[in-house]
Amino acid sequence: MDKSARRRESKTTDLYAELSRALEAGRLSEALDLYELIEKRRPDEPRWSHRKGDLLRRMGRKADAVLAYERAVDLYAAKGFDARAAATAKIMLAIDRSKSDVLERVSRPPSPPSSNR
Repeated sequence: MDKSARRRESKTTDLYAELSRALEAGRLSEALDLYELIEKRRPDEPRWSHRKGDLLRRMGRKADAVLAYERAVDLYAAKGFDARAAATAKIMLAIDRSKSDVLERVSRPPSPPSSNR
């Protein structure tokens, strides 16, 4: 790992510690800001969107929570974590019943491969 990659990883690790302290102290707005920063640094990691959705739901910001969960569902599915994607979609559906298409999207059986005969 080169020096700049170590520095970036160290900064991200510092953010995790800062996030943990903010959550433990009940500083939810600060924690939300940190989740957003971590999401920007790790855009392909679904758990940060998922956790951000949990926090937004806890804060009573249901519409924003649904958006965060939907992002997590898409990222989980893209990484092949179909069960986790479906579970997260169900959490989202408990908040907003109109989002049933998201659960259907990840619960759909894979299409059979097309044959070029």
